[in-house]
Amino acid sequence: MAETDAQLQAENIRLRQQAHYYQSLHAKAVAKLQAAEGIIAALKEKLAEMARRLFGRRTEKNQAGGASTSTQDPEKRPRGQQRGRPGHGRQRRPNLPVQRLLVDLPGGAPPCGQCGQPYRHNGTARSYAEIVWEVHLFRRFVVCQQYEQACACPKPGLPRWVVAPPPARLIERGLLSVESIVEGLLRKFLYFMPVERLVAEWRQLGVAVSPGTWCGTFQRLVPLLRPLVEALREACRADRRWLMDETRWEVFVALEGKGSFRWWLWVAVSPRVKLYLLSPSRGSGVPKQFFGYDPSQGQCQWTGPLMVDRYASYKFLATLLTLAFCWTHVRRDFVEAQAGARAEQVAWAQVWIERIGGLYELNAKRLELGQDPKGPKLPAPFVRMDPERLAGVDYQKADASLRQAVALFHGQWEGELGQERRLPIRRRKILESLRTHWSGLTLFVENPEIPMDNNGSERAIRSGALARNNFYGSGAVWSGELLAMMLTILQTGLMHKLNLRGYLIDYLQACAQHGGQAPKDLDGWLPWNYRPPERALGP
Repeated sequence: MAETDAQLQAENIRLRQQAHYYQSLHAKAVAKLQAAEGIIAALKEKLAEMARRLFGRRTEKNQAGGASTSTQDPEKRPRGQQRGRPGHGRQRRPNLPVQRLLVDLPGGAPPCGQCGQPYRHNGTARSYAEIVWEVHLFRRFVVCQQYEQACACPKPGLPRWVVAPPPARLIERGLLSVESIVEGLLRKFLYFMPVERLVAEWRQLGVAVSPGTWCGTFQRLVPLLRPLVEALREACRADRRWLMDETRWEVFVALEGKGSFRWWLWVAVSPRVKLYLLSPSRGSGVPKQFFGYDPSQGQCQWTGPLMVDRYASYKFLATLLTLAFCWTHVRRDFVEAQAGARAEQVAWAQVWIERIGGLYELNAKRLELGQDPKGPKLPAPFVRMDPERLAGVDYQKADASLRQAVALFHGQWEGELGQERRLPIRRRKILESLRTHWSGLTLFVENPEIPMDNNGSERAIRSGALARNNFYGSGAVWSGELLAMMLTILQTGLMHKLNLRGYLIDYLQACAQHGGQAPKDLDGWLPWNYRPPERALGP
């Protein structure tokens, strides 16, 4: 009996050990299955997001229908002309030349039906006015007046024949005038028209100019524009406030050690300049060169607040500059989390999107109460704050409300990450990114002149994307350099509301007058200092 009990007890122990072993295997299998399900769910969401990017609309409207980062006022009136309100009439255009066209009856004055005497003139009757677009190309022959001595004086002080000097030429023996060159530059780099389309347009106007002529002319402009762009680069550095972004650009030149034609077009936006830089690399070398990084001292020559996205090439600047991160990219994380997700996650992301919208709204109210209304207005998103208004009671209340909302936002993401329950992979990644970049995201709280997002540089880099969509890339390094220089000049000119056509004509004519070189003193050619000469109106 005792022997049987011992056998049964041993069998019980063995079976219990097996049960514990299989239970542990089952627990591991369940955990592995749950992890796999989480990965599958995350991959499905990622696939839905990739499909939306590839085939969907280019919009950041979330699935709940929110279109902006601020709450919508249902009582806010729609934009534009309001029904039942008097209009302002057609815009008057006093600077537009006027050409009068007199329309007469086919046979002149009509005769009287009774006596046959023709009607007499009695003024004119206005019919209508219209704006006319007329383009015509012509050849301009420049001839110089020649004078011959008309007297018999032996020492007139001048040669026997005196000839007026010809006007200075931008390109010696060039086919195209400065005006024609400027039209080509504007079509190529402002309206992003390929050279072949420019050639076709001129052919329709009756003039055949080969692509090689245009390219050769553009290449001759590079050394003339480089000093002006260098002056704009120094002004951009001196502003001490920047936004930066980058996009891909193709340069079809084989470089040793580079396995593709992909280069990168960078943009640095300051309150006065939009500076475009072309580089074969997307690495940290471009911001290092722009900010004058000295590796021996571990410092940058130009410092100040810099707003960027979360790309790794900028992060070495975190200890060298005031590096701020973009809230639009944070919001985009939550918008993308809604693509292909379950209703629970869509609702979760929508709550965070509305919280971010609340921060934007509170910061906008704070800026409105604190910015300087008297000084010259800076281009968005840059603002100039007034110290007196910053000390006002209304601003202090708005500032306190914003700080409270930011602190609440911090507690909310920190609380979710601290929960014991396992968060889905997509949610955890978004919240962990928030934690990683939180110090840079909240710099605007202490310094209201730092914008909340990088939208200004993203809008600026869109010029490169439009050019890429139309003519894909550059066939030579000088061509890519010309693209970056022309975008810098044109987009900076648009910031200062210049007449770009007149500005370029004046600058290139100044280059011609300086012997085919850039003017020595470029201060007057910086867009914010440029004063156009008086121009005649009318044909």
